[in-house]
Amino acid sequence: MTIKSSPAAVNMIVFYEVSSEAAYNAKYQPPTWPGGMSGVTVGIGYDCGYASANTIRADWGDKLPTVMVEQLVYTSGIKGSPASSAAHALHGTVRIPFDAAMAVFTQHDMPKWEGIVSRALPNTDLLSSDSFGALVSLAYNRGASFDLEGTRYTEMRSIHTHMANKNFSAIPDDIRSMKRLWPTVAGLRIRRDAEAGLFQKGLNDTPIA
Repeated sequence: MTIKSSPAAVNMIVFYEVSSEAAYNAKYQPPTWPGGMSGVTVGIGYDCGYASANTIRADWGDKLPTVMVEQLVYTSGIKGSPASSAAHALHGTVRIPFDAAMAVFTQHDMPKWEGIVSRALPNTDLLSSDSFGALVSLAYNRGASFDLEGTRYTEMRSIHTHMANKNFSAIPDDIRSMKRLWPTVAGLRIRRDAEAGLFQKGLNDTPIA
């Protein structure tokens, strides 16, 4: 399946999810629990807590031994603090090579999230691959929460409005404004700046109708 996001966007998501192949091999081959309401997470930010058993089998079935796939299937739907125990329980038996992680990311995760973003936001077909990929990175991290209520999602709703109005130039500021949510989390603040910068870069190539 063809990915619409630019290589720069794909590389950015991989970087902010696992940093590098060396870092992945050192830290992320076994299942992890990122905290909050996340589930058991494997590969390039693949959250088993939000994937069905059938989806896990379809995504990983030809990449890992069957016994490992079924261990991941066991974690389907487990979210929050119970996922911490589930990840720990699999720490000694599940190891996902970087090549397998990248294969699932490019063949399944990216097409899935591109579809989610395209359905959640109007006019994504007018965006360049850099700008579109920046929104995919945002949604990959925050979910497609472009219509949720509450002050936590103010900027996400604003992005939806700007996309509907084709006011694309306002979106980088929306992305940067989200840094208010993580005043002490340097990684997420840097990621929002990177997404805003990539979206802005893509505006130069956007065929606005």
